[in-house]
Amino acid sequence: MRVLVVDDSDVFQHVLSVMVAATPAFEVVGTASSGREALHLIDALDPQLVLVDLQLPELEGIETARRLREQHPDLVVALLTANRPVSLALPSLTIVDRQDASPEWLADFWRRHGDR
Repeated sequence: MRVLVVDDSDVFQHVLSVMVAATPAFEVVGTASSGREALHLIDALDPQLVLVDLQLPELEGIETARRLREQHPDLVVALLTANRPVSLALPSLTIVDRQDASPEWLADFWRRHGDR
């Protein structure tokens, strides 16, 4: 699975990239530091899954996810937060606490959401 990591923190970009690399059959195809950068890279990188930080500069994570899905309806997007996960009125988006993210979580998440 091709994964794009979107986070304004270099540290969390690295942590998420290591988690993705540690998950069998997953690879990081790119990273972005903002929602605008992710929207710019999406076509060139052609990921199947995008991990998006909920709190991003310029363009918040929810709006970034909405626009990504608008451009690519089959794209799977997971929003990650360092704060307590909130509920969304958008059933196609999932918000996960970063502390819960692991290779096991990623593989399970893809099993549940990846086959569209």
